[in-house]
Amino acid sequence: MNKGTTPKTFRIPNKTIADIEKTAKENNTTFSKEAISRLSNKGKENKNIPVILAKTQTIINLCMEGVKKGTIEPIQKAQEVEKKLWAKTMISSK
Repeated sequence: MNKGTTPKTFRIPNKTIADIEKTAKENNTTFSKEAISRLSNKGKENKNIPVILAKTQTIINLCMEGVKKGTIEPIQKAQEVEKKLWAKTMISSK
């Protein structure tokens, strides 16, 4: 057993177990790691979600504008916004 860990027995609904197993498989990780991740984040709201949603909408709008106008400039601007969003997301996830 790992140091700093304690085995605990508790009941988990079958639906939750299936969901954790599915997510773990999709993320190529173990059931334990996925369950620990969920337990660690319980009750914590990701404060970046509104910013990510707003920036994603901006990227979509710029791309649509580029398609409608047939110009590359809005699409290039969307790429700049995307790069900044990606950098911010990577920094804040550490």
